[in-house]
Amino acid sequence: MSASSATDAARSAAARASELRALLNRAAHAYYVLDAPLMEDPVYDRLYRELLELESAHPELRAIDSPTRRVGGAPAEGFTTVTHRIGLLSLDNAFSFAELEGWYGRLLKVLDRTPAPEAPLPALALVGELKIDGNALALSYENGVLVRAATRGDGERGEEITANVRTIRSVPLRLAIADPPAWVEVRGEALIPDGTFAAINAERAARGEAPFANPRNACAGTLRQLDPAVVAARRLEFFAYILHLPPDWEPAEGSGPAVPASQWESLRWLEAAGFRVNPHAALCPDLAAVEAFCTLWEEKRRSLPYATDGVVVKLDDLRLQAEAGFTQKAPRWAIALKYAAEEAPSRLLRLVAQVGRTGAVTPVAEFEPVPLAGTTVSRATLHNADRLAELDLHAGDTIVVRKAGEIIPEVVRVLSELRPAGALPVGLPVTCPECGSALVREEGEAATRCVNSSCPAILRGSLRHWVSKGALDVDGLGSKLIEQLVDRGLVRSIADLYRLDAALLASLERLGEKSAANLVAALEASRRQPWHRQLYGLGIHHVGEVNAKALAHTFLSADALAAAAAERPEAITAVYGIGGEIAQSLQQWFATPANRQLLERLQGCGFPLAADAEEREAAARAAAASGTGGGPLAGATLVLTGTLPTLTRSEAKALIEAAGGKVSGSVSRKTTYVVAGEEAGSKLDKARELGVAVLDEAALRALLEGGPAG
Repeated sequence: MSASSATDAARSAAARASELRALLNRAAHAYYVLDAPLMEDPVYDRLYRELLELESAHPELRAIDSPTRRVGGAPAEGFTTVTHRIGLLSLDNAFSFAELEGWYGRLLKVLDRTPAPEAPLPALALVGELKIDGNALALSYENGVLVRAATRGDGERGEEITANVRTIRSVPLRLAIADPPAWVEVRGEALIPDGTFAAINAERAARGEAPFANPRNACAGTLRQLDPAVVAARRLEFFAYILHLPPDWEPAEGSGPAVPASQWESLRWLEAAGFRVNPHAALCPDLAAVEAFCTLWEEKRRSLPYATDGVVVKLDDLRLQAEAGFTQKAPRWAIALKYAAEEAPSRLLRLVAQVGRTGAVTPVAEFEPVPLAGTTVSRATLHNADRLAELDLHAGDTIVVRKAGEIIPEVVRVLSELRPAGALPVGLPVTCPECGSALVREEGEAATRCVNSSCPAILRGSLRHWVSKGALDVDGLGSKLIEQLVDRGLVRSIADLYRLDAALLASLERLGEKSAANLVAALEASRRQPWHRQLYGLGIHHVGEVNAKALAHTFLSADALAAAAAERPEAITAVYGIGGEIAQSLQQWFATPANRQLLERLQGCGFPLAADAEEREAAARAAAASGTGGGPLAGATLVLTGTLPTLTRSEAKALIEAAGGKVSGSVSRKTTYVVAGEEAGSKLDKARELGVAVLDEAALRALLEGGPAG
């Protein structure tokens, strides 16, 4: 074959491959997303086979968005942790219309739209979407092509599972847009429909394998399969519900949908781009319409072919969403209204007491197993002695159990009319079930505690917390092994973990030489975890993952935090989101000699208990942005109200923070300035009442440039 003939053949093959990809992707979208098939299955199969043969003969034609990439490839050896371009925050929950209305009132307040007394609530357009009981995914597209899919993880980082997500037919490999942005971030929910779930469990039963507990767990396990072919066989589906676009992107004229200005328009954009969007969302003109939508779907959801456990309510206007902003954990502009949990009766078998890592003793009811919201449950926490007394539990009582948020089992009430004759009341023991020490309940506290710091249960809990995924993330050190280490006296504190060697570990039950070596390597790697994880791992009361991160960004070492706790607790409460309860808890923890000794031992094991160079640089940048690093508004607190002529509220906030100032949502005597625009509300009245200086936009800009305020 001549060179020119070969070139013509290559061009012909490339053109045909491109045509086949477009045909097959369009057919898959019509079948899996629109439920409107374009072609018969044999035709699709013939075209698919033709493309496969072309790509086999010409490997250079195998594009990233080819339908043949949906299944195939060698199983992965593991998953890589990736950082999300845009974080996936959790949603706050409401469990009643009263709580939903409370959220709406708080939203109006943060938007400076709180009505006058006796006036009706202002109506803001809201979007109601069914809360699918699946697994959140983050999809990343570059120039219209899917380049990465990741699990939610901790909201900032997740596991990269692109090969598996490519097998989900309702996830487009290429956006159906002629001129896509440089990048697009899509958030949505992967799920296994009920019918598919039943078929999977039937197949597992036929093979003698244990069935999955519920569709959500089956979906989570499937997404983490190392072999994409297994994922493909389980036929997952996907609903898209959140869209993020570059802030400066504008589509070329006639090239596709316009930039959305609202959540409702975002859903339409996602549909136009080829995603499956849940068809049961509703645009609601006011809160009353949202409540009607929630009531309707509380009953209708039972006819759906997949599980839902509530409704997600979102503020429609994206500009107002940006103004409302976020708390440390969740967006202020959205909330999940959870439906009342399913309930079931059971019979109390016994009450046991569990000792946690802080010494808190929790009563746990064990009862006859009952099926509940897709799983079988036989235990439920009763929280504390107050709850136990409130229930008035007796031996053999018939109890009513439900799942709080359809996740955590809880005892709702006791059917005392069914109580056996002569049944005796049950309660917490007076001594620790683990070490025999007397239990203590301090005045004003709900918890009953074991205060023996040598209690094996407290040590086991502390070790489990230290090695957990959110803390030091030590793979291979599970509860059974921790029990062995504590019971044999090999570990008496967290620091002792780092004195273990592979030979000693290999001698333990069910731990071979390879597992022991892997565990030693994991412990060694944990020394390099960032400072905020080390702080969280210490298990200080009230210091969770989010609070640990906030504290670690401000106090760059354990020594700095200890000094602040002892001498300047006001510096701790000045950190955004940190209150007096946390400051007091830190004060008590660092004042305890055993804890100070633990810190010294950890430092002796190679833990810096301090920020590294990268963390210090990030903290310096954050300090500069927040005002602790200087600037024309350093130390000033400003409040924004009304509509400014040229700046949105979020733009004004960003400028103020970049200049070293802080933006607050409420006016007080500590407020330095109130920046007022048109239709300024009650905050302006409050400023005048307190004598706080009021600025217009021009005066604000003068301050930002370092000059006087007008």
